[in-house]
Amino acid sequence: MKLEYLLPPFNPNDVDIRLQYISVGQLEKMIETGKLYIPETEELQIMSNSWNNQERSSFIESIMANLPVQLVYLDGSKTPWTIIDGLQRITSLHKFFQNELVLTGLEYFYKECEGMSFASIPFYLKSRVESTTLVAYVVNPGTPEAVKFNIFKRINKIGKQRNRQELRDAFYQGTRARDIKKMAESEEFLQATHRMVSRKGMADRELVVRYFAFRLLYSFFYTTQSMDDFLDKGMDALLARYEEDYEKDVSRFKTTMQHCYTLLNDITFININSVRRRINKSLFDVFTYTIARLSDDEYQNLIRHREPFYNQYRQLFEGNGFLSSIRLRNHSKEAVRERFDKMEKFVKQFI
Repeated sequence: MKLEYLLPPFNPNDVDIRLQYISVGQLEKMIETGKLYIPETEELQIMSNSWNNQERSSFIESIMANLPVQLVYLDGSKTPWTIIDGLQRITSLHKFFQNELVLTGLEYFYKECEGMSFASIPFYLKSRVESTTLVAYVVNPGTPEAVKFNIFKRINKIGKQRNRQELRDAFYQGTRARDIKKMAESEEFLQATHRMVSRKGMADRELVVRYFAFRLLYSFFYTTQSMDDFLDKGMDALLARYEEDYEKDVSRFKTTMQHCYTLLNDITFININSVRRRINKSLFDVFTYTIARLSDDEYQNLIRHREPFYNQYRQLFEGNGFLSSIRLRNHSKEAVRERFDKMEKFVKQFI
């Protein structure tokens, strides 16, 4: 496994960005020819910062009214280009050009354009939209990966931006991002999580990333600044896996989900003391990590003692048990270490 993800974030001298002026018409042509990537409609809908039609219409109207719009950030270091910041604005324009957006809630052009698609608006407004120039900062080829991801994170800290998992999904496009999506949609994961994890904001994919981050980098958790930083490094580690090892990792993930559900069934990853029944991330982390580390023989021994294991597991939520509500709410590194250590000792009693 490569260890680049353990290095310092980046050297500021490696930042290589150019200023570029791109007309809206040129931008649309880049999308149509595959030179600029935007997510599918379904992917856009589950994003935490997804715009509704009125928000999209308001942005389009700003362009028609010759009002200034924010600059966009693009990653032009590889083909196709990707959008660092400005996703909702660019996709709004694309939907409008494709006649998939009907303008609504207009202020300036209500009489002329309300309820119309791009094909129906007056010619002079079509021309104005197409010729409008957007100011873009474009990341140049050769920019190190660590620099690019740092740019992704910093630009998306302000306003109604994508959350960290959505940034990972956008940044790590390709096989790994697609596979994480597939794993979050797998029957094994859906069953183990009782189909309760929201797809909105890619919360389901974040759980998959959490599994791999702890599985591959648990010993480094205590050296990272935050959980988000740890999950970023987990994605790097997953990307660095050799294909043969990676295929085994994916298979192990699905098997682990099955094993967890077989052992705990109705309370898998659930804080049984919580008023609201939902997946607890801390339980997901500690239980999947512990079960994934068992050999086949150890798991079979555990299954043979499934009933006493299940009953005693429930008792861990009582009183001062290390899975009590107050203990589960403690997310300090010391508390995480204690949970992982105690869960391992608990499980070993039955194998």
